[in-house]
Amino acid sequence: MLQIIFLHILLLIPFFYYAQTIKDVELLDQWVDRTLPTTFDNESIYNETWGWKIKGEEYAVIGSTKGTHFFRITPNDKLELIDFKLGVFDDVIHRDYHTYLHYLYEVSDEGSSALRIYDLQYLPDFIPIVYESNEFILRSHNIFIDTTSALLYSCGNTDNFGMNALRVLSLSNPVQPTLVSNYDLVNYVHDIFVRKDTAYLFVPGDGVVVLDYSTPTMPLPLGNLPFYPDQGYTHSGWLSDDSKILVFCDENPSNRFKVCDVSDLSDIKVLAAEKPPTFVNTIPHNVMVKGRYAYFSYYADGLQIYDLKDPAQPKRVAYYDTYDSPDNSDYRGAWGIYALLPSGRLLISDRKNGLFLLRYTPPPPIAESNVGGHGVYPNPAFNSAYFYYNQPVNFPYTISIYNEFGQLIQTIKGIQDYLYLDLSKLAQGNYYYQFHSKNNDKTLSGKFIKL
Repeated sequence: MLQIIFLHILLLIPFFYYAQTIKDVELLDQWVDRTLPTTFDNESIYNETWGWKIKGEEYAVIGSTKGTHFFRITPNDKLELIDFKLGVFDDVIHRDYHTYLHYLYEVSDEGSSALRIYDLQYLPDFIPIVYESNEFILRSHNIFIDTTSALLYSCGNTDNFGMNALRVLSLSNPVQPTLVSNYDLVNYVHDIFVRKDTAYLFVPGDGVVVLDYSTPTMPLPLGNLPFYPDQGYTHSGWLSDDSKILVFCDENPSNRFKVCDVSDLSDIKVLAAEKPPTFVNTIPHNVMVKGRYAYFSYYADGLQIYDLKDPAQPKRVAYYDTYDSPDNSDYRGAWGIYALLPSGRLLISDRKNGLFLLRYTPPPPIAESNVGGHGVYPNPAFNSAYFYYNQPVNFPYTISIYNEFGQLIQTIKGIQDYLYLDLSKLAQGNYYYQFHSKNNDKTLSGKFIKL
């Protein structure tokens, strides 16, 4: 009997742990191979992830110490391992990937590596390597491809003759890259985001540098952000769909991510600096922006999702902690985030726990006439709905639901503007809600119909 009780306690421990670290994100699948060698910390195995869609199906890769693992993402939300390619140099901490047309480009930042190109048109049956050379790239920390101009940007590039802060290659022939130019007016470019020849360079020590690459042999300065609040090791960033907002990270314990107005590149403005209210020394690593949401990979805190509807007040709306060990200030845990799959499914790589396939379903849009108000949407509702209240900042509150006789049916705690309501156990009829927050002693009320 005692053994049964002890086993029951052990089974409950992971549930209680993850109950504290998951919010409105669904785990669809996870893949990990514990037989692969770890790095110097005796724990970390994996690095970057990337995804794409071809011939109607979605795919993913994750880099490891030994090489690149290829997955088909099935219609029923599973990660199906379909291939593995041993790396050019097979004992690394860092790999990076980017797709262009039906090709995947891979680099590494350790050892005697190279630029490698895979042809993806034969998926899922065959993934040939169609180019492998260290002529232009022996090592690279990050790559980015501007698909509008077919240019590949290699950050912290090393070839057989030395190092360049940034190297640009032409992919006019996608499987025969050619050298276009080098940029060395800064000491080192750690990462880059490029859209329509406008390049945002993330330069440790010099902040954000913006260049015009419409003439790629002679890039011209467009703007910079050399100093900003909570400045650290300027690491990586992503541009909003409308190119007006830039979100970037400083890879330091406790440093906040920055949200910037880049609509005028001659006068870049920092609108907000924020971090998750979790581990005090949490470290941001990478970010992608899609629609009004920013998706972050935080080492110790996994996936963090922020709503940028008001860029000056980014609000955390969901999260999923992939790292199951105690929080620490080391570079352990989530590494890469890929948020651009057409299906909306999310990929996040964890250095210890492999590849996660997740889903975040944003709440329904609220009509502009209701912004600033409160209510239950949709109304009438079936088995689920959202309570909405546009707060100036996130603060804790409770929602009490009463039936038409004034009897208390349910009390729910919330903090975000949108609070998911499970109405499946409620009978059909009229209901009333009461919102209350002790922060400002505010009370709101309203009614809704359950169909």
